[in-house]
Amino acid sequence: MRKAIVLVYVALVHVLLVVCAVVITLPRWVQSVIMTGRQHEITSHYHDMVSYHLRMDGNVPDGAVIFIGDSLTQGLCVAAIANPAINYGIGGDTTVGVLARVALYSSLAKASAIVLAIGANDLRWRSNEAIIANSQRILEELPEDVPVVFSAILPVDEGARSDLPGRNTRTRALNADMKQQCLRRTRCVFSDAGPQLTNQRGALLSQLHVGDGVHLNSQGNTVWIAVLRGALLQAQQKVTSSRNEHLSAPATPLGRHDPAIGP
Repeated sequence: MRKAIVLVYVALVHVLLVVCAVVITLPRWVQSVIMTGRQHEITSHYHDMVSYHLRMDGNVPDGAVIFIGDSLTQGLCVAAIANPAINYGIGGDTTVGVLARVALYSSLAKASAIVLAIGANDLRWRSNEAIIANSQRILEELPEDVPVVFSAILPVDEGARSDLPGRNTRTRALNADMKQQCLRRTRCVFSDAGPQLTNQRGALLSQLHVGDGVHLNSQGNTVWIAVLRGALLQAQQKVTSSRNEHLSAPATPLGRHDPAIGP
């Protein structure tokens, strides 16, 4: 009897060692799923990418257009939109991740514009109200004198995956609120490529994504690039117009009181 117990004990120890060895060799995000039962919102990929960004950030030239977003941005050829352009997209990122990293990028203060495309991954983590609150905080963290292009969350092909039905309806409501946020900021332009990417039902066209219903292929990115390029031009025109208004404003003669600006 004692011998049988010892054999069972030894067998269990060996099984445990094998399991530990397998887990150690897996990617860190997979380990997270096994050990905690779900994937963390802030992943090891996120931390690695932020580390890479910070190595580049000190060398970003003045006047660059900086793109911040998730995997849709990470897979975007930003050089087709502006030059110079810097891609700070991170696959899987959310508004929480962007809030944690925007203050780390010193290059934002020297940018000619910032393109923000975030919020799609948040749909699995939080309510629309919480996403809007985080988006507002992100806008507040960005330099006030740098124009911002705020991209709408892009539509999906709900028939491509079982977890997508209903997402477009929620996204449209979210985009409407994000647009209002942007309008309250002087140098913010809201850019919505949705109408150019969808069919009559408002779903992402199947020929414009890679097959997963979410990520754009090269043809889809061509559409998004054209819309973002137009939004950047609009943002630059707003800055030029604002500067011209400031320069053309009549100066108050020295020593005279202007009641509009108080004593």
